[in-house]
Formats: sequence, C-alpha cells, structure tokens
Amino acid sequence: MNSDFKFYSLKELVNIKYGKDKKNVEDLNGKYPILGTGGIIGYANTFLYNKPSVLIGRKGTIDKVKYIEEPFWTVDTLFYTEINEDIVFPKFLYYLLSQIDFSIYNEGTSIPSLRTDTLNRLEFPIPDLNYQKNILNILNPIDFKIEINKKINHNLPIKCLIYILLKSFDFLSNVINKFKIKVKRLSYPLINFKDYITLNFNIRNINFSRH
Repeated sequence: MNSDFKFYSLKELVNIKYGKDKKNVEDLNGKYPILGTGGIIGYANTFLYNKPSVLIGRKGTIDKVKYIEEPFWTVDTLFYTEINEDIVFPKFLYYLLSQIDFSIYNEGTSIPSLRTDTLNRLEFPIPDLNYQKNILNILNPIDFKIEINKKINHNLPIKCLIYILLKSFDFLSNVINKFKIKVKRLSYPLINFKDYITLNFNIRNINFSRH
C-alpha cells in the first residue's frame, strides 16, 4: 500500500482551543466528562465540544495525548482540538500525535507547559484520506483488543501494538526514509501480538517536526 505524503503544519490540521473553568458546569449527576491532563476529574451538565478531538496537555502532564469522540468539557490545563477532517481523520491524527515526545517542547520551568505557538509550528507528513482509512481499518479493531487487555494488564505496551500495525503498512518506515525524520529509540521487552506474532524490537518515539 503506497501513498504520497504532504506536509501540513499542525495549525493547518487543527484549531487548538483552551479548556475552561469547570466551576459553573460541574454536576455530580452530569453526563459529560470533565477532563484534565490526568483524565476524568468530574462530570458536567453541558459540554464544551461535541465532535471527535485530540486532547493535548497544556500544563502538568504534557507527554500523553488523548482521544475522545463523545461530548466533553476540558479544564484550562488541557487543550482540545477542532480537526480539519478534509485533510485528516481525527483518529489518525491521534495515532500520529501519540508518537511524539511532547516533553522536548516543554517551555515551563517548575511545571511542564506547552504553548500554542510552538505546537502550531509542528509539521506532519499526512497521506491521503484513503490511505488513512486503510490504516484505521486495521488499527480500530486493535484498539478494542487494547482496551480489553488494559483491564487485565495495565502495563500493556500500547505504543508497541500501534507501531507494529503502522509498520506492517510501511507507513512509518516510508515516512522516516523519505523525510529523514529524527527518532528517539525506546526499548520494550518481548511481547506477543495477536497470539501468533512474537517480536523483540525497539519502539520509536517520533518527532514529526521537520528540521
């Protein structure tokens, strides 16, 4: 499966939005999750955004992006994104962003922090929508397996599974070779994949910023 890639800045892919104070919307009986960098911190009686979004930590925990499809509220320590779906599928963007070590863009002193100006300048090689769809058709069923396994083993190396699947389509290898992207290697132990593949490999945290 081959595809040409085009570079887009994050600003072209998303509109980064700030979360808001939860004080006036928090409700013990609310049905909409209130999200901070650490996860759900309460529930609200209204939502801030109701479309698929990739969430990026603004302060505190900045190295773990999240993905959500249901209506939600975020506090001001967590960015949410309005995604340009004419260019990229939200879930595909999530997979890309989940490979970035955002800590290298930390601009805080005592508390890790990210700025929108810095994030907006990041550039990403994006394949066409059909190529993205083909990858997602493989990854989405794996997500279901991941969620089941997380309940059994909280140390399941999620990024390993994502990397293997993307690698199976030569996606990351093509991007790395074609655009000479810098990578940071992280070691993971031997794992079993889908009960029939056993691999011992190094997973890579990818910095998609072009230099």
